[in-house]
Amino acid sequence: MAGGLLMACGGADSANLEQVCLAAHPGSGFVRSADCATCHQEIHHRWQSSHHALAEQELEPDAISVDGVGPDGQVHSYPAIRSIGVDPLVQYLVTLDGDVQVMQKARDSRDDSWFDVFADDRNPGEWGHWTGRGMNWDTMCAVCHNTGVTRTWSLQEDRFQSAVMEHGVGCVACHGVGEQRTPTAESCFPCHARRTELAPHQGPVSFLDHYDPALPDFSATFHVDGQIQDEDFEYTSFALSKMSAAGVTCLDCHDPHTSALRQPGDALCMSCHAGAGRLPAPAIQSQAHAAHPADVNLSCTDCHMPTTVYMQRDPRHDHGFHVPDPRLTLELGVPNACNRCHQDRTPSWAAQHVEARPTWTGNSSARRRARALAAARNSETDAVPQLLQAYPSETHDVWRATLLGMMQRWSAIPAIRTHLEDAATSESALIRSKALSNADMLQDPVRLVRLHAARAAGPALDLQSEAAQDLLQFFLHNRGRAATAMEEAKFLIALGDPRAIEQVALPLLKRVARWDTTSPAPMHLRATALDRLDRRAEALQVMEACCTSFPEDARSWYLLGLAAAGQQDYARCREALRRALQLRPDYPEAARNLQALEEFEQQR
Repeated sequence: MAGGLLMACGGADSANLEQVCLAAHPGSGFVRSADCATCHQEIHHRWQSSHHALAEQELEPDAISVDGVGPDGQVHSYPAIRSIGVDPLVQYLVTLDGDVQVMQKARDSRDDSWFDVFADDRNPGEWGHWTGRGMNWDTMCAVCHNTGVTRTWSLQEDRFQSAVMEHGVGCVACHGVGEQRTPTAESCFPCHARRTELAPHQGPVSFLDHYDPALPDFSATFHVDGQIQDEDFEYTSFALSKMSAAGVTCLDCHDPHTSALRQPGDALCMSCHAGAGRLPAPAIQSQAHAAHPADVNLSCTDCHMPTTVYMQRDPRHDHGFHVPDPRLTLELGVPNACNRCHQDRTPSWAAQHVEARPTWTGNSSARRRARALAAARNSETDAVPQLLQAYPSETHDVWRATLLGMMQRWSAIPAIRTHLEDAATSESALIRSKALSNADMLQDPVRLVRLHAARAAGPALDLQSEAAQDLLQFFLHNRGRAATAMEEAKFLIALGDPRAIEQVALPLLKRVARWDTTSPAPMHLRATALDRLDRRAEALQVMEACCTSFPEDARSWYLLGLAAAGQQDYARCREALRRALQLRPDYPEAARNLQALEEFEQQR
């Protein structure tokens, strides 16, 4: 049988490869990595000890127990069912009320010590506590740590039903079944990106048809120059780099079966940067370029791929390949590689040292866009002029998409609006996804762009269109996530169909409020839904409960005022609006409504 299969695989082309491989495991519709070993023994052997193969492993029953603060606030011991990761840390999966959760107490595989991966006093009821939605295996871990994952979630029971064909990242996760056998860098993106899932996938996929990658924005995920701040899993930082723009891919540096570097240390960098290398790249004379004494043990990655430690013990290299620029530290507070090592020196000293190097050519484009992003994030008065200066001269598509995303806040300004409109015809799907939406984008060939247009269309969206079906599938696929449940509820409320609001939006909002007890937003939207159903007395009760739970939240008091006005309880309305203004004196909506109420009462 093995010999026959080997001969069959050797003679198979892409058209019949699927049938040949499935013959090794009849009836399953899936090929396990062990089956691939029949023909690919050497590759399978190298893969077996890789981080991919060991991404998730089953454990013997009761082999390991992990202590943690449970939903009741008390410490309990939970038997682990599987482990995630192998080096430098291992996390453990446990079952909790029928769901699989990731314990935040982890083990350092280097010395077997135990530690809290967050160490920030997270409490039960919070989204990020190990008992919360932010540490749920089904939505946060399963797809990237396993192969052949299917997931469903029950709104009625608030339960996931996930199936896994193979634990760990197996062969078909990257190669597919019956696909071309050589994966591309795009095979890496789905799991090595901070992204939102747009639709289910199995095997190799078109990245922007299935995912929306995170880019630098108004959040603290990235520093304004694109350096990593929060965890981004490599894709975005690399996509923003000059290396990526030049055509370098993950597979140029990493062996796909072991994840190991193809050459050790600086030899990998110099395989291109020594001149006439594997790929076209500027030739670099190492000693002159480094501008450090010869006896200093300095590597290329020390300066161009500095590390940031996540989860207390896990150092990750920044894949942006940035030029160290202490001048941006002085201006904008971003870190720089020089002062990471020379902690006894000032950024001013580092800036002088860097800019005095004979090989220094400046960093004008990176500085220009970093200053523009910083101005936008801080809502500075010159934010729009800086964005308008940075965008036209930017040649990197991913940075152009980033700048467009920042511009959207000022889309009413004509010069900004022109750039956002022009972006709709870009050859780059990522740029189109940041454009000012138009009707043509609802038929775009890329799902990410269609979804962008569908969201913009709102209640006017033709529910029979492909874009609408994309949006509805996105909602269904991600219903177990709080942010998507909120978005779906808002969409249904805007549509105004009483049945959809009653049967889907309201139950979703109840679930979200239980998943995260630290945010008033689900209660705000629940009151809006009840108001839309003309159940205004119930909406008032929801907002009264909300203000009891969140007494320092100005918006909650403002919405309570509106709910009270809907019940013609003008005294309660006045009291709530005044409370909102006490908490936030610069609250124009509350001030306008209070003035309107006073004028109304004077005229009665």
